[in-house]
Amino acid sequence: MVFHLSEIEKKIEYSFKNPEILRIAFTHASYSNEKKGEKNNERLEFLGDSVLGFVVTDYLFRGTNEDEGDMTMLKQAVVSFKPLSLACDKLKLSSYLLVGEKVKITEKLKENLMESIIGAIYLDGGVDEAQKFIIKNLIKPYLVIGGKVLDYKSELNELSSKRHFEVSYELIKKTGLDNNPTHTVAVLIDKKRVATATANGKRQNAEQLVAKKALAILQNKKNGKKHA
Repeated sequence: MVFHLSEIEKKIEYSFKNPEILRIAFTHASYSNEKKGEKNNERLEFLGDSVLGFVVTDYLFRGTNEDEGDMTMLKQAVVSFKPLSLACDKLKLSSYLLVGEKVKITEKLKENLMESIIGAIYLDGGVDEAQKFIIKNLIKPYLVIGGKVLDYKSELNELSSKRHFEVSYELIKKTGLDNNPTHTVAVLIDKKRVATATANGKRQNAEQLVAKKALAILQNKKNGKKHA
């Protein structure tokens, strides 16, 4: 099977010194079982999970004044399966995953793939390169922190005062465990739903994320762009 190395490197914005590491990151155990001699990505997945946890924890410790409990909840907004799977979809990477003939690509496989990629980047380029990848593809899109820089709800409220529209939030569903639920919320502008978002942890995390989406939509409308 042809492995599209250059296409993947372009998507993840990192060029490997040792391309074989990247191929291993995209090789599922089901594929290596069928193709004897192929290494699978389970060890890289294990490594990437630890690197991801460290980078997010370091980011929260240095960049926020949150207590241990809140940092734990915020960390889950990045390291759990949903944001990892979403990031994989956004980068359109799952189609390159080498799997056995009868294996379907699931959300869990996407999560594992992202962790394997992080492990591979760390192994090939060090913690700085892994950190760049994690911050761009996981922390910035999926981690929302109550504060000046990332307080999108306050920013949206300020805009509503200037443009004279009403903002409200609607809980669509709540799933998962009580100590780490997943909330899906919608943001309504003048009682019309304009965007939805899902996030782990507190409901506020999802509200911050959907407020960010609403701000982007309003900015596109101001610039005369159609929102997809």
